[in-house]
Amino acid sequence: MKAIQFSLRAPAPFRLDLTAWVLRRREANRIDSLDATTYRRVMPLGSQIVTVSVEQEGPAERPELRVSLFCKSPSSQTGLAARTAITRLLGLNVSLGGFYAMAQADPHLGPLVERFRGVKPPLYPTLFEAIANAIVFQQISLDAGISVLNRLALTYGDVFDCGQRPCYLFPSAHCLAGLRAEEVKKAGMSSNKARALVECAQTIIERGLSIDYFEKMDNESVVAELVKFRGIGRWSADYVLLRGLGRLNVFPKGDTGARAALNRWLNPEGRLSDAELKIIMSKWRDYAGLIYFHLLLRGLAEKGVIA
Repeated sequence: MKAIQFSLRAPAPFRLDLTAWVLRRREANRIDSLDATTYRRVMPLGSQIVTVSVEQEGPAERPELRVSLFCKSPSSQTGLAARTAITRLLGLNVSLGGFYAMAQADPHLGPLVERFRGVKPPLYPTLFEAIANAIVFQQISLDAGISVLNRLALTYGDVFDCGQRPCYLFPSAHCLAGLRAEEVKKAGMSSNKARALVECAQTIIERGLSIDYFEKMDNESVVAELVKFRGIGRWSADYVLLRGLGRLNVFPKGDTGARAALNRWLNPEGRLSDAELKIIMSKWRDYAGLIYFHLLLRGLAEKGVIA
C-alpha cells in the first residue's frame, strides 16, 4: 500500500469526533473506527479499495483535517476523488449557519445544539450501504444491528489493518447480488431481511443505480422509487433520504428508538402524542434530520460513551 496525504478545510464549526460518532453509533462498530484522535474507514474509490485516515488539527472554530489515503495505485486523480468522497462522507460541504441561528433563538433547541456544536451530517459512501443499513436496523436495537453489519463486513467484505484494530470493508452490491439469501442470513438476520438485502443488491446492479440517480429528485419521488425495492417501507426510505442523500428535512419517524429519544428530550415526564410531536417538530422541519443526529449523540452522552 502507498500513501497520499493532503489537508481539507471544513466550514467552522466542525468536530471530527462527533461526526464520526454519528456514523459509528456504537463502540462495537468495526466499519467506522475512531480512536482518541483519528477516524478511519475502508471504502471503495473508483476501481480501488482505499483506507482513509482523518485527523483534526485545530479547534472546532478553526478546523483543518489531515488526511492519509492508503491504496495500491495512488495518482493525482485518486487524490481528487478522495477529496470529493471524504467531503461527502463527513458532511464537510454542508453549511449549518441557518440551523445554528434557529437554535440560538430557540430556548429548547439551543442547549441541545450547543452541547454538540460542530457535528456535521455524514453520509454513507454508497447507495447500497445506505439501503443495507436501513434494512438491517428494522425493528432491532442499535447494538444488534451493528453486530449484524460487522458480521456482513467480516464475511463478505474484507479486513484491513487500521492501526490499533482492524477495519472492515462493507460489502458491495456486486458482492451480495451473487449470493443466496440463505448464505446472507448467517450474518444474524431474518430470512426476509436476507432476501431483501440480496434482491436490493441485484436491483442496484441490474439498473445501474447509484446515489446520483436520486440526487435531483424531490423527497416523495425518491420514496416512491425506493418502496418498490423488497423490504423498503416508508421508514427505510426516510432513513436512506437522510443518511444516503443528505435530506436534512427528514426525520425517520418510524425509528422507534429515535422517537423514544425525541419524547424523552421534549417531555421527560410523560409521553407526547403523535399530534403533539408533529406540532412541536413543525417549527424545526427544515432541520429535522439534524435533530435526529443530535438526539443520537445525546443518547451516547447519556450512556457515557461521549463527553
